[in-house]
Order: sequence, then structure tokens, then C-alpha cells
Amino acid sequence: MFRYLLHYTLIFFMVLIPIQAIGAPSSEIAQLLRQCEKHLKANRLTSGKGGTAFDCYQEVLEKEADNAEALAGLQKIEGRYTGWAQKAFDRGQKNKAKRYLESLRKVNPKSAKLAELEAQLSPTPSTSSATPSQTPPPSDSNADSQASSSDEGDSQVSSSDAASQAASSEPPPPKKAQITDVGQIYELINTTDCLIWPSLDMKEKGGKDGWESFYPKKGEIGIVLEEMKHCHFENNVLILEMDQYYVPISSVGVQIMSEDSATE
Repeated sequence: MFRYLLHYTLIFFMVLIPIQAIGAPSSEIAQLLRQCEKHLKANRLTSGKGGTAFDCYQEVLEKEADNAEALAGLQKIEGRYTGWAQKAFDRGQKNKAKRYLESLRKVNPKSAKLAELEAQLSPTPSTSSATPSQTPPPSDSNADSQASSSDEGDSQVSSSDAASQAASSEPPPPKKAQITDVGQIYELINTTDCLIWPSLDMKEKGGKDGWESFYPKKGEIGIVLEEMKHCHFENNVLILEMDQYYVPISSVGVQIMSEDSATE
């Protein structure tokens, strides 16, 4: 009797252990997918501290290659970059569009939209250069008079150019803005892909996680380094340089200083 009991007990555990082994990865994947969704909602698509949606979904697919939710998540990331790139092209912002396309290529190098959008980066050849005008050479009798008038004209142009260069030798004063509403500061936007930052250093110091003990206050003035479109909202985002930090803030949260007040 004891032998039969031991036999069935062993069979029970042999069946139970594989079920538990299968259930553990499923729970782990579900937890990973929740984290991926958080990254996606925060626009941490392919860059950002603490992980990105792209890397997160890739990790899920390494554990379960045909996971439908992870595959759909990658398609959402691809769709966002596609939409942002097209909007940038529509606004004439080719450099911004190019950076979005670089991220799109990372997400899906075989994207059907990638080649179509990249074609918009190539300049359209002008028809005027293809058919140069044929002007008959000047006759010998007019050559001397044209040469002398050309020399005289060149001297006048060079003198006017020198005068204009001297007048424009002084750089214009930097554009400054005063913070009027600290509630319009995007203190975490540097952890997302919402903006295309001019440099990695600016991005790292362009948010609360890079400010250390610094925090901008109402009434403080900064130099406007960049002005760009927000990925979702209509108002522009200004990047203010304040000390050695960078403050992203909505255009409705600042007052642009006049040249007189900015130089005081």
C-alpha cells in the first residue's frame, strides 16, 4: 500500500513541476509587457534613462518570439516615428525628419515607409541647370569696354561688401526669456523621444534627473538656445540655458525679453 502511495505521489510531482515551470515565464512576460506599455506611453521609444519601449519589447520577443502584444508594440513605435517624420517634412524640418528616420531604421530597417520617407530627403534636381543658356561670346570690340566696366563695378561691389561686413561683424545679442509659469516646465521630457535634442549633453542636463540641486524659479531669465515643436501639443518648446543646465519649457510659460531689457 505504501509503495502505491509513493508511486502516485511521485507522478503528481512530476506533473506539477512542469506546469509551474511553464507558468513562471508567462508571469514574467506579463510583467515585462506592463513595463513596455509604461515606456510607450511616456514616449521612451528608443532612448531614455531606465529603459525604452523598443528594448523592452525585444526582450519579450527573446523569451516568446511570437508574442502578439510585443509585435504590436513594435508596430506602434514604428507608426509614431513614421508620423513624426512626415510632420517634420511637412514643416520643412529636414534635419529633425532625418533623426526620426534614423530611429525608424533602428526599429524596423525593412519598414515600407522608410524608403518612401527617405526619398523626401533627396533634393529635386532643378531644370535650369539641365539646360544651360547659351550666350554668344562678346565681340572683340566690346571686350575692352566690358572689362573696364567690370573692373569698376567690382571695385564698387567690394567696397560695399566691406562696409556691409563691417556693419554685420558684431553678432546679434542672444535671445532671452523670463520664466512666468514654472508649471509649464517639462522636467521629464528629456527621458522621452518627444524632442530632438541638439546634443546628448543638452539632453542629459535638460531635465530634473540631470539638474541635481538646481531647479528653475519664476522670474529667472535664460538664454533661448532652441525652439521646437512638441510631439503632441501645439505650443512650441523652448530650451533655455540657465547656468550649466538646460530648461525645456512651453512657450506659454515664458515672456520673451526685449533687446533693451535683455541687455540690462
